[in-house]
Amino acid sequence: MLRRGTTFRKIVLLILFLLLPLVVIYSYTNQVSVNVVEQELQEKNLKRLLFLTSQIDNIVDQLSTMSIIVSKDPSINELGDPHSAADPFNQLKVQEAVVQKLVLLSASSSWNNRLTIFMPKIKQAISSDYYGIYDDNYLLRHNTSQWEYIPQKKGDSYFAKKVWKPLLVNANLLEAEAVVEVRFSDSNLIRMLNDYKHGGNASPFLYKRGLEPIQDNAESSGVTGEIVALLDRETLDDTGHRIVQIGHETYMVNYALSKSLDWYVIDYLPLKQVMAPINQSRNLFYVSIVLMLSISLAAAVALYRQVQIPIQQLLRGVQKIQTGKYSHRLDYKPNNEFEFLFTKFNEMAEEIQHLLERVYMENDRFREAKLKHLQSQINPHFLSNCLFFIKNMIAIDDKQAATKMILSLAEYFRYITKLEHTLTSLQEEIHLVENYLLIQNLRIERFEYGIDIPEQMMKLEVPRLMIQPIVENTIVHGIEKSERYGIIQIKGEQLAQGYQIVIDDNGVGLSDAQITALQHKVSRPLDQEEGCGLWNVHQRLSYQFAQNSGLSLPIRLSADSE
Repeated sequence: MLRRGTTFRKIVLLILFLLLPLVVIYSYTNQVSVNVVEQELQEKNLKRLLFLTSQIDNIVDQLSTMSIIVSKDPSINELGDPHSAADPFNQLKVQEAVVQKLVLLSASSSWNNRLTIFMPKIKQAISSDYYGIYDDNYLLRHNTSQWEYIPQKKGDSYFAKKVWKPLLVNANLLEAEAVVEVRFSDSNLIRMLNDYKHGGNASPFLYKRGLEPIQDNAESSGVTGEIVALLDRETLDDTGHRIVQIGHETYMVNYALSKSLDWYVIDYLPLKQVMAPINQSRNLFYVSIVLMLSISLAAAVALYRQVQIPIQQLLRGVQKIQTGKYSHRLDYKPNNEFEFLFTKFNEMAEEIQHLLERVYMENDRFREAKLKHLQSQINPHFLSNCLFFIKNMIAIDDKQAATKMILSLAEYFRYITKLEHTLTSLQEEIHLVENYLLIQNLRIERFEYGIDIPEQMMKLEVPRLMIQPIVENTIVHGIEKSERYGIIQIKGEQLAQGYQIVIDDNGVGLSDAQITALQHKVSRPLDQEEGCGLWNVHQRLSYQFAQNSGLSLPIRLSADSE
């Protein structure tokens, strides 16, 4: 017998077996896609960042070149010579010419910048925007030939680079004839960073260890500080990238070194922002898988309850029937098409049970009926009357009548005591009836009989001793009790649904009440104290042939063709 949950577990395992490879394959391909997207994004952002860095370097190098061009101008020697200051008008003309050159050079750059010439020997300074102020302390503090970032508390921080002449080993700018300074505001860099940011999803800024990052104040956030703190603890190459975790967010950080400024251009991007479509697709897939799994499990449960359980119930029912428990019935209500099968199974089981009971009862009744019929046929009174008739015929020397009685009596008893087969042909049964009628006619000599059976009915198989008990009942209860000359008529008929044999006589007859009582008697179980001839015939006909077969009164023996 199948265990109750075995098939259901198999269905669940099959569903998981089908869905699990799909989930594994999708997870793998999704991770590969994420890695490819991250790699492509890193390369793309790094290329953009390198392009931005190269633009900054180009402009910064252009400004550096401007400072060198100014330092090579021979007019600067004339301005820085203390002896030329004796002629104020000529000095003024030279200053104006130099300023015009500074303005033209400054305007050639796309960045806002200032070109300033410091002349330590005459303590003067001229600039492209006329705001140059000479200050010895400033020259002493900022005496480097590299680009230097000079932050201001009130904003407008700037980068500055100085070129002096002649070149001094100890870089004491107060001893130089002229110092050319080019500076530009960090707002130029911020503007470029903003333009870069508007072209994508990046949030760039400039970084140098130990200094405040340069970025748009409106865009500054705590993320920049966290990234700066992480970068301060690392050694950075000229270019590279990092994946950092800040809080609950993962960021992709790209960096590139500006060789002109010696600052890093940093770009960071939240991966969640870029991976949102992929993550959304992944989550949608997982939700779909969960829904599919839920629907599949629900379908499996429904299938198990609507199909598997009814099938198991049917199997148990069949096994019960196989073991001989014919009283077993299915009481499960599936409320589907199986309910019809359950109903038919119960009807089948009930029919099998009734059939077996009927067969069992038939066998018992048939054995009992044969014994009782044999007892009833071997009637001592009938036998003694026949023997007495033979004695009388011998006494009057009627050997022919005695011989006919003896032969007919011998054939009669030989036939009724032949119990090997329960069926015989109608022809043999009619021959027995003829012998019996001949015996009774020899004994009584006041009746006649006629037998009319169609030839096609003579080969039909019928239960043995089917007609003789009826004929005997006719003679005993009809002819012998009547004072009239008796007539017995036996006729066979073929009907649409079967065959019937009609036995008629002109005896005393029966009332309607007697017919009803007799019909009821032959249909109920045999009474041990009553006769059994008619009951025997009716029971054997009803068990041998179809349901409507049997004995009906007035007396007709009917058998359906089924």
